[in-house]
Amino acid sequence: MADLENKETEVAEAAEEKKVKTEKAVDKKAKNEKSKKAAPKKNKVGFGARIKKFFKDYKSELKKIVWLSPKTTVQYTGMVLGMMIVVSVFIGLLDLGFSALLSLLAGLV
Repeated sequence: MADLENKETEVAEAAEEKKVKTEKAVDKKAKNEKSKKAAPKKNKVGFGARIKKFFKDYKSELKKIVWLSPKTTVQYTGMVLGMMIVVSVFIGLLDLGFSALLSLLAGLV
């Protein structure tokens, strides 16, 4: 008896789920049709207006930049140049060492 009631309940739930899915599909289709019809054409902005807006936005963005002081810029430039010298000396010494090692190996052969 309980099995029969469970089966009836399952059948009823399955039918309800199918009905809900069908209603959702119909609502979705109707919504898509409405959105296609209701979409008005957008007015295109002229080329000159777009260029003007670009430069206006460009100018406002440049105002937001926080520029370093000249003293700080010179300090950072000095640090970069110093590191370039240190790294180039290091690479030069490595090159000299490898060249000497290859010459030594070539003399053995």
